[in-house]
Amino acid sequence: MTAYDLYGLKGKAILEVKSKIEEKLSFSFEARESIYQGGRYYRFGDKESESFVLKSNTDPFDGEPVEQKFSSYPVLLYVDATLRSEEIKSLLGTEFYLLRHEFFD
Repeated sequence: MTAYDLYGLKGKAILEVKSKIEEKLSFSFEARESIYQGGRYYRFGDKESESFVLKSNTDPFDGEPVEQKFSSYPVLLYVDATLRSEEIKSLLGTEFYLLRHEFFD
């Protein structure tokens, strides 16, 4: 089954988190800019398969958390359309908190 996971991280700057993820998962994020994503964010993968989006949990328009339920996590990692959810969770380690785990066909 295809999983969509959301991870949160506390107490780290987004560039530090970016470096940790790149090291643990052996890929390099691409820096991007989008109002929809809250300004500068980082992406790996494409819309047709597994992809990763790393961004701040702050809405640029009102300053509120993008993910209200997880407001205590300033940095978010979205893992979309993955078939290896457990493997990614294991590779990321315990400092990355799995906040949401959903399945879609």
